[in-house]
Amino acid sequence: MIEDPGFVPKLGSRNQQRTVIAELFEQWKFDEENFCVACMIRKPLRSKHCKRCGRCVAKHDHHCPWIDNCVGANNLRHFVLYITCLEAGIILFVQLTYSYINVLPAPVNATCNVINDALCDFVLRDTFTLVLDVWVIIQLVWVTMLCAVQLVQISRNQTTYENMRGHSIDRSYPSSRAFASALAAGTTSLDAAGLSSAGQGPNPALAHGHRHRRGGCLKQWTSLLGIDAFFATARDGLRDGPRASRAKNPFSRGVVTNCRDFWCDPAPYFGQREAGSGMLGGEPINYNQMYEMPSRMHSGGRYRSLADEDPERNA
Repeated sequence: MIEDPGFVPKLGSRNQQRTVIAELFEQWKFDEENFCVACMIRKPLRSKHCKRCGRCVAKHDHHCPWIDNCVGANNLRHFVLYITCLEAGIILFVQLTYSYINVLPAPVNATCNVINDALCDFVLRDTFTLVLDVWVIIQLVWVTMLCAVQLVQISRNQTTYENMRGHSIDRSYPSSRAFASALAAGTTSLDAAGLSSAGQGPNPALAHGHRHRRGGCLKQWTSLLGIDAFFATARDGLRDGPRASRAKNPFSRGVVTNCRDFWCDPAPYFGQREAGSGMLGGEPINYNQMYEMPSRMHSGGRYRSLADEDPERNA
């Protein structure tokens, strides 16, 4: 809750800001995808400005209301461990309460009007704990889908924000519309998760907050419960073959390498780590300094001038 999720450092002076703006103008990249007006910095790839935190976050995944903090390059691994432990804790809790109720003495002359005598005998032993178990099991469904989506995204080297807008990270093209709710962010609200497209994409309807509900009651409930995002991610996984027509994720290095980069990152799990540091294809990088696609990126992920790629000169 209190850890730096990977805030992109701000520039120290207006002269530095002026230099960055001039450089972006020269490269025809001075737009909202490459420059953050609120922070007055050049936005690295995979970063996003969080309105709730008031900062740009490197490798932004989502803003999690459960921890009241962003999840990004510095604490994504912590967040996955957190929800994994939460999943295990819920399962253990249900098992322990079931064993506890089994050892309680059966009530004398138990009668119920709705359920049969055998179930009535079990329910009346500790009704409050059973009701609590039902509520916890409902949360278990939510947490299980959240864990599944996060693990799938780890295997693809993909963030929740990228999943919501599509695989294309090329900033010369507009973002695709989000077609799922924010289940992967641990909340049904896109705004609470910091994944809303309002004011960030070219779609004027989204930019002005005009969202039309279609599909009737069933569609609204599937969106509310986050089921649509879970199955959308599952369908996306089935299309990951060589014939997939969607845009290729430029940061993916294969399932094995992606998982190794995430779990075997030499940065300490619970100690101080360099802001924005990470692994990509087995090589250390810094997402705070990544301004180019991986195919054009040299060691360390630092920015390399593209002045020779002037669109007017190449036209």
